[in-house]
Amino acid sequence: MEQFITVISEKRNIGFTLIPFYATLNESGTLKLIEQATKEHIQDERFDFTPAQKEVVKLLVSINEQNLFKRFSKQKNLKLFFEKLEEQFTLEHIRPVMDDKITQALEIISLSDIPVYFKDPNYSSIYSSDRIKVRALHDQPLFDFNLEPTGLKYTLKIKTETGEMGLTNREVAEITTSPCTFLINNQLFRFQNIDSKKFKPFLKVNHLIIQPRSVDAYMSSFVENCVRDFPVQANGFFINNKDARLVPLLILEHDLSQQPVFTLKFKYDDREYLAGTRSRVFVNHRKMKGHHIFDRFNRKTEEEQQIIETLIGLGLKGVSESQYRPINQQQPSTEMHQVVEWLNANAHTLAAKGIKVVQQGFEQNYYTGGVKLTMQYTEDNDWFDIKAVILIDEFKIPFQQIRQHIIRGRREFILPDKAVFIIPDEWFTKYTDLMHFVKADGEQLKLDKMHYNLLDQELLGEVSPQWQQRMEQLKQRTINYDTPDGLQATLRSYQLDGFKWMKLLNSNRFGGILADDMGLGKTIQTIALLLNQYETKAVNDSYNNAQGQLNMFDGVQGFNNSAVPASLIVMPTSLVHNWANELIKFAPNLKIYLYTGNNRTKSKEIGKILKHYHVVLTSYGIARNDIEYLKHYQFHYAILDESQNIKNPGSKIYQAVSDIQSTYKLVLTGTPIENALVDLWAQMNFVNKGLLGNLNFFKNHYAGPIEKKQDEAKEQKLRELINPFILRRTKEMVAKELPPVSEQTLVCDMTEEQQKFYEREKSGIRNELMKAIEQTGVNKNAILALQALTRLRQIANHPALVDTSYKGSSGKYEQIFEKLNNAISEHHKVLIFSSFVKDLELIEKDLIASKTKYAKLTGATGDRQKVIKSFTDDEDCRVFLISLKAGGVGLNLIEADYVFVLNPWWNPAAEAQAINRAHRIGQTKNVFVYKFIAADTIEEKIAKLQERKSALADTFITTNNPLKDLSENELRELFA
Repeated sequence: MEQFITVISEKRNIGFTLIPFYATLNESGTLKLIEQATKEHIQDERFDFTPAQKEVVKLLVSINEQNLFKRFSKQKNLKLFFEKLEEQFTLEHIRPVMDDKITQALEIISLSDIPVYFKDPNYSSIYSSDRIKVRALHDQPLFDFNLEPTGLKYTLKIKTETGEMGLTNREVAEITTSPCTFLINNQLFRFQNIDSKKFKPFLKVNHLIIQPRSVDAYMSSFVENCVRDFPVQANGFFINNKDARLVPLLILEHDLSQQPVFTLKFKYDDREYLAGTRSRVFVNHRKMKGHHIFDRFNRKTEEEQQIIETLIGLGLKGVSESQYRPINQQQPSTEMHQVVEWLNANAHTLAAKGIKVVQQGFEQNYYTGGVKLTMQYTEDNDWFDIKAVILIDEFKIPFQQIRQHIIRGRREFILPDKAVFIIPDEWFTKYTDLMHFVKADGEQLKLDKMHYNLLDQELLGEVSPQWQQRMEQLKQRTINYDTPDGLQATLRSYQLDGFKWMKLLNSNRFGGILADDMGLGKTIQTIALLLNQYETKAVNDSYNNAQGQLNMFDGVQGFNNSAVPASLIVMPTSLVHNWANELIKFAPNLKIYLYTGNNRTKSKEIGKILKHYHVVLTSYGIARNDIEYLKHYQFHYAILDESQNIKNPGSKIYQAVSDIQSTYKLVLTGTPIENALVDLWAQMNFVNKGLLGNLNFFKNHYAGPIEKKQDEAKEQKLRELINPFILRRTKEMVAKELPPVSEQTLVCDMTEEQQKFYEREKSGIRNELMKAIEQTGVNKNAILALQALTRLRQIANHPALVDTSYKGSSGKYEQIFEKLNNAISEHHKVLIFSSFVKDLELIEKDLIASKTKYAKLTGATGDRQKVIKSFTDDEDCRVFLISLKAGGVGLNLIEADYVFVLNPWWNPAAEAQAINRAHRIGQTKNVFVYKFIAADTIEEKIAKLQERKSALADTFITTNNPLKDLSENELRELFA
């Protein structure tokens, strides 16, 4: 019967090996070897191998003579290779590989039922008596030491189940060297972690003797290792098996590259061991009163592993088996800060787990303990008093002391004991903005209540429930107020929300920016607020002056005029009469004073007149010119309409309105940001002075990072600051009843004559501009570039805009009139917007020639209302020519349902304003918008540039100036 066996046999020049065989058992009990088992056999389904047999075959085939020859020989002859094989080469290269495979195979054999036989190379047969016993358990070496005055005598034996077995004078076959495997009397003795070299002396002698002069050194090295790794019998010295306490050590030090690193060690008694040390037993050798003592203790591997898992759970990552760094560690220059900050943040957890923190090798002593920050808020009129204290061991540090560190980004703060405290990075993220806005008051900080969003929301329990409720209302913009009785209109739901929001700001003495889309009724919401401020419970006398203008010496009837001063509304000149009409229509009880023309009272005692009125209307120009008189009156409200007019903080109009004295402030605008974030600062600083800091701070801290670096964290902080004080709703959000608006961009091919004119001009402009830029740079030639840009835009519309002698046509004009004639023939009304008045004049000539009735509104128009009325009331007036500057705001032209935008503008909001003249509340017809762009011209590049430069348009900014922050390469590309 065939069976699978393994055979131990000795091969010339390579020593003992283990070979897998097929064999048959004869009737006489003799085993006959048939053939060696190979990988081909275990892949053949005819042979029924067990998984253990397959694994043994794979291991042993890898060290058969053929495979050893392939691996280690450069010769072509196998027989010659083994004949000339040198012993040293075998010991250093071949035997380690063979020992490893044989050891693995014997481990599998010991746990399975695979027979092992010994075959003497001098005999051909194998008998049942040649079977070798292989136990599943490994054998233990036993070191027997006897320390006497004459020296240290020791022997090495094998610890067996029945006692001890010496090796002296026994026939021992060394099957493997490391780890050691012996064959003695048909039994394999398999050892772990010990090689045969330690046994060899005792094959010939019973014991060895170490001379007295060498005993101490021998005890501290060889004997200590034996006590650690093996069973030892000790005579003349002591071995204490102890239960030593584990103390984890987390050592902050430099690694080989001089970067900070955590080294984890485990301390047992007085000895420290690196994490990752393989030995499961530690031994501490000491000598006391002439006696050698070995303290032996088992490592607490489970506790050590728990420590490692704790560190990883706290955010460390291993860079080796014993060294760790914070998982979020970034730049080398900040590594020390990060590792110390990690220690500070986790100090209490480390202490609770018994992990001792040690730092060594640093010039400075870093504080590595726990840190606690406490903040208490108390209210004081319009301020929060903030008592913030940092608790660091026995030190109580007022937060005020690190305020400048937070503002300037300095991480290291020196404690009273000279230790260096690393300010947590989280504090910079959390409190930098707060520290810019607080004011120092001794060891306390004061914060204006308008900055309440900067407070730590988790600690707001320290303030009164009433103020918490008010903050929540401001955050949610929800509070109930009844609309004033005298309002002669029904507010839409979103308009009612806007009124309530403005009233909520008013009740908290805050200013605000109402930034609803054009056409959503900012005027009616503001009128509702003003009525709310002036109404009393008494029956009001009706006021119905058709002109909305009182005699300056008349008194206010039916309102509490003595307690509430007049309110001032400043607006573009074109809107003054519109505001007057709206007030008369919707709030007839409010008395209006038109501070315009001859009604201007140039006196510092202007209050004697204004106190008789509720609402004073004036223009930006008059406010600028008469501020020396207006500033002497304390208005109830100062309201700016189309407040983007004060977007330039350096302008005279901004300085003038800033001097207006009022209890409350409000601004209205559909485009709070036209050019840059500074626009927002100017308007917000008017309504809530100091909310965004001074202008330089705002530019450096918010505008620069957001506009140039797309800093999302700064953007979020700015949003949080302004959110309670700005309300913006788009038509898509709130006026869903509006009919749809369809926009189409028409790319118009230039005529051949126009194309030649454009290319000739572009070539000359580009050469002149590039030459100037090369000589003096981009910045000094910004005006020249803008002039060049404007000229090419005009030519793209029609060359006649720059050359009156041009007699050719324009591809764009041909399409404009094709669309216009179709719209007029279908009885539609059309708004035509252009940023060039000359553009409109060319269109006007063709309209006159075709006898088409039209209206025109430009900056030169005298009676705006008459022009507007001629378009809105005359059914035959089908076309309204409007310049952007004159008609971008303040017009309600819902009679029109077609809008032509003749040229692209830098600011997308400007185009939106034009469209909103027709697409606004009250419009019932679908609105169609056509935007005309000349193909292969500067206009197409402007459109692409606009997309690239307006990433923050919906968040904060719409780019109004395409040359702003343009690089030289981008400028060259624009004129290419």
